[in-house]
Amino acid sequence: MPWRYLLRRLIAAIPVVFGVTVVTFVLMHSTGGDYIPGVNYDNPHLSEQTITNIRHEYGLDKPWYTQYLLWLWNLAHLDFGRSMIDGSSVSDHILARLPNTLELTVAAILIGVLISIPLGVTSALKRGTRIDNLFTTLSVAGFAVPEFWLGLLVILLFGVIPAQHFGGPLLPTSGAYDPISSGTDILDRLTHLLLPATVLGFAYLSIWSRFTRSSMLEVLSLDYVRTARSKGMSERRVTYLHALRNAVVPLVTLIGLELPGLFSGGVVIEVVFGWPGIGRFAYERAVAYDYTTVMGLTTFAAILVVAGNLLADVLYATLDPRVRYT
Repeated sequence: MPWRYLLRRLIAAIPVVFGVTVVTFVLMHSTGGDYIPGVNYDNPHLSEQTITNIRHEYGLDKPWYTQYLLWLWNLAHLDFGRSMIDGSSVSDHILARLPNTLELTVAAILIGVLISIPLGVTSALKRGTRIDNLFTTLSVAGFAVPEFWLGLLVILLFGVIPAQHFGGPLLPTSGAYDPISSGTDILDRLTHLLLPATVLGFAYLSIWSRFTRSSMLEVLSLDYVRTARSKGMSERRVTYLHALRNAVVPLVTLIGLELPGLFSGGVVIEVVFGWPGIGRFAYERAVAYDYTTVMGLTTFAAILVVAGNLLADVLYATLDPRVRYT
């Protein structure tokens, strides 16, 4: 892929991120205004001068456009703002929780890919059979089931019921690690990761398996596949060496485009399973009306969207040599 194309894409991403900052700031400013979380305005012992000093400390006494320019200037220096609750840096919170969110997202992607590709290929090869119908039913069910409901069901099956009958859960249902291990035990982290990652990847597994099936059926009908079969090549080699290689290229692009969706979908999973990631943190601060933190996290998510789209293009061009960007 030419560097000139990457540079153009990066330059084109600047107005997109800028537009997101404008919309986010306007919405948050209209919703929150000059409200300061944690300040009880009905407190008779809270003087008007004290409130004025607090508003001045947070810059809320400045015009809205001045507040936006100051926030945008800090954002250009990778400063996503400061919390209205405790004054802590949003960037520090992102860096502290980003590894946990990436761990959950990557695990969900791996689960989805490793299961969806074999299911899609098998369904394509067994087209119209009972196996194909079974996989289709499971895919539709997986796509239709809400993530929060499935998460609660998994917690009930692997946590609550075993704890009632056997004295303890089969798998951990909350947190990223046991506090005793402090996150240093790899096996402990994997057991905590298994349930939330499986639930998060289940919906995308359903989508990706159907997409793989459709792509595989299309590739199997192409001329070069029929030519390979006419030359006496084994069906296994035709399927997995020639057809599958080209069938998964569009899937890689789809996965790249779904990265931001996994991040946003992780909000529900992180809240349900108590996972200490960015999504859960965003939910907690939104409930607490910490709109400066929400602005920073929304902008960070927008950057992830742009990065996901660019990554999809790069992967597509890398895996398919027929694609050329100028």
